[in-house]
Amino acid sequence: MKIEFTKGLGFSGAHFIVGHKKCERLHGHNWRVGVTVEGEPDERGLVVDFLELKRFIGRVCGGYDHHLLLPSKNKSLKRLAEGTSTRITVHGREFRFPRGDVVWLPVVNTTVEELARVIADEVVKNLSSYPNVHRITVWVEESPGESATEERQVGA
Repeated sequence: MKIEFTKGLGFSGAHFIVGHKKCERLHGHNWRVGVTVEGEPDERGLVVDFLELKRFIGRVCGGYDHHLLLPSKNKSLKRLAEGTSTRITVHGREFRFPRGDVVWLPVVNTTVEELARVIADEVVKNLSSYPNVHRITVWVEESPGESATEERQVGA
């Protein structure tokens, strides 16, 4: 059995792609997120409760909403200081942001592909206690027609 959930999931967030001719400029998107969960219905007849899934994905997306998403694993991006501000340089350009406006992600770049992977990691962690769930697919769209998907096995 396969269920899909995309209703109302997403976030607004800023980013830039280090090393990309155009997209290294700071910009933002209204990212949309969707999740497909595959497995066997439980004793209630549910693969996973939509309300639980929405709550969990909503928390993940809420952590990114209205923030600047920065890649913690990019060697070209240097952290100069953190206190009340996050100060960085990348390819000779320097930026300073309020610390609370920044979310560091464990990625090389904040691309739609990497966001799909990071969100899939969170979904797998959350659903690993559901023995009836076997596979998930996370879909992230940065603008209409431009998206990435990440598929994962869940459990054993």
